[in-house]
Amino acid sequence: MAKLVELATSELWSHEPCYYLSEMNRMGPDSKGLRRYQAITVIRSDRKVRMERDIGDARLFGEQFQLICGVPDGKGGGESLYTVEEAMRLAQDMNLKPPPKTEVKPETGTKSSGTTWKRKTSGREGKVHLVPSLKRSERNG
Repeated sequence: MAKLVELATSELWSHEPCYYLSEMNRMGPDSKGLRRYQAITVIRSDRKVRMERDIGDARLFGEQFQLICGVPDGKGGGESLYTVEEAMRLAQDMNLKPPPKTEVKPETGTKSSGTTWKRKTSGREGKVHLVPSLKRSERNG
């Protein structure tokens, strides 16, 4: 049996059934910085057809994401839930209003050694680090 292949295209129509849409950051062709790429897979004549395009500087966009817009049928094609226009509207909404982060970050905690840890946020990205919560006598030596 032959492998199932996604064909490449350079044109899409807004009414086509969209199977998959993703936006990811990758190094640009000039290797000078990250670019944002949008990949859209549609169903044409029961075959998956993919288009990829550079949509700009990665710093202008939110988080990377994937929208699964269809279900495979086992024959190389699939059933689609959205059109290209609807999926692109969802992608635009994701960039304008990213979903809230659902991870729970503890304020303090203890490890098995008995050390108390506190949460410290640093940097522009808001990275969270757990650092030992030292008493005043421990800080001064």
